[in-house]
Amino acid sequence: MINPAQLVSNLVTLLREIQDLVTQMGNDKTRIYAYHDLYPTYSSLMAAIHDMPSPGIMVAWQGTEPSSFGGVDVWRHRVSIYLRARQTSSLSTPAAYYTLFRLITKGTPSSQGVPMLNVTVHSSCYPMDLPRIQRQTDAEGLDYFEIEMSFM
Repeated sequence: MINPAQLVSNLVTLLREIQDLVTQMGNDKTRIYAYHDLYPTYSSLMAAIHDMPSPGIMVAWQGTEPSSFGGVDVWRHRVSIYLRARQTSSLSTPAAYYTLFRLITKGTPSSQGVPMLNVTVHSSCYPMDLPRIQRQTDAEGLDYFEIEMSFM
């Protein structure tokens, strides 16, 4: 089984190579970052989500579970990408989260020749399964979006 921290770090590196995604982050690659559990410094994912910058993209490992692929037992690594869009003052362009999701799935990292949906993020895993995006709400009642993806 792989070290999921490598999977998360590789994913962050690839996302930082999508120039249009970096542009959405105010041209600051550091706003795309990994959350690694490090007790006691980083021991609350909810606190990390609350403290995310706007705009910001945080990638976190959610767990690993047994799965099956073509009749073979495999491990499925679940990763979440948390999104906070940049501040906007106009309702005429409410596409921030849609744009981020499209760039994360369809954007092409500069080191790759294919969109993220087809990229091998870790040499021991297949490309990501089709991801899901959904609205979440933090402890203060502020909405953000979570992209759930998995790698076998």
